[in-house]
Amino acid sequence: MPRILLSEGSSLSAREAITALGLAGHRVDLVSADALCLGRFSRFVSRMHRAPASGADPDGYLAAVLDIVKRRSIDVVLPVHEQAYLFAAARKQLPSGLGIALADFETFEQVQSKARLSELLTRLNVPQPATSVVRSADEFTIPRPFPFFVKAAFGTASTGVWRVGDERQRDALLAQLEPQQAFAEGLLVQAAISGALERTQAVFDRGRLVACHIYRQVAEGPGGGDVLKLSVIRPEVRSIVESIGQALQWHGALSFDYIRDDASATPYFIDANPRLVEPMNAWLSGVDLPGALLQVSLGETPPTQRDGRAGVLTRLGLMGLLDAARRRQRRRDILKEIALLACHAGRYRGTREELVPLWTDPCCAIPLAVVVTKLMLAPESAAKISQSTVAAYCLTPKAIHRLRAWQHSM
Repeated sequence: MPRILLSEGSSLSAREAITALGLAGHRVDLVSADALCLGRFSRFVSRMHRAPASGADPDGYLAAVLDIVKRRSIDVVLPVHEQAYLFAAARKQLPSGLGIALADFETFEQVQSKARLSELLTRLNVPQPATSVVRSADEFTIPRPFPFFVKAAFGTASTGVWRVGDERQRDALLAQLEPQQAFAEGLLVQAAISGALERTQAVFDRGRLVACHIYRQVAEGPGGGDVLKLSVIRPEVRSIVESIGQALQWHGALSFDYIRDDASATPYFIDANPRLVEPMNAWLSGVDLPGALLQVSLGETPPTQRDGRAGVLTRLGLMGLLDAARRRQRRRDILKEIALLACHAGRYRGTREELVPLWTDPCCAIPLAVVVTKLMLAPESAAKISQSTVAAYCLTPKAIHRLRAWQHSM
């Protein structure tokens, strides 16, 4: 078995990748700035290694990873979050024999930045909402139909995304953004589309589609994440994703969000994540995204996986609890949500757990118990818990500028 290192252990994507890899017979090491990260509590984790947060100290993080790779004789590094962008920038510093599936840095730039992504979608004739990139306050205040969305060039877990419903909200947002020099990278202004949010996940081998999965968001959680997901099959979306991967000659994991228009069923693409995203709905539907990424990282040529099963309904119970606490900040709502989860009742009827699967990985009970305790003591802390988790793994604008500086110095 190859020695596998995951690039972080705090995100939901990392936690789910651990489960999928573990059920396939693998054991993994983790890198984390948080000694008590969500991924640490798993029977599938061999060792957790401390490192500086990649967003706060990308140089220190990279040095720590290189040291771990050497000491632990790591065969494969799987970037399960934004560290994929960091490793693409540092590609020449990585050991030549290390297995890691990455597109080159310039290709990453085309999907990491929301402004560059919009340009790419336009060039490839991929449907997207009416979109403009604004670089000044004057452009920002040009009259346009409400509501619309404003997106910073870089953001994680729906940070840097604002819904603007009227002139008052627009002017208040402008007052917030101007001191931050938010126009320097370009702000995306995008029309609102009425429809369901769906997400598509894929793994490519130098432009060849290896695995693809699509699910619909049934219930939204904190930060725009998912509480409930339903697997779907969309041949037209799979075809679009395949054409994007071919055009970019993408190597590794690549995921997209889109809105499926209520009236026309047109998929309007709105965001991209050049990484692996929460793969357990895919796994439970019959599509092994982490396994495909592992094979590609090892230089193998895996066959293309078929579509998984449609209609697989999964839940992220932990996010459901945070959502219940966030909405009304009452202990009785949290207790009610716990009862619904335990009895598979209400909105959880017919669901399978993907984030904290106690039946296969009892160690998950530890972080679950910690979160429940925190919420019962202070229901209003739900937002803070979500924000602190994102801060542990996201790349800040300052870190992104540092990665670009690496490129210029090489």
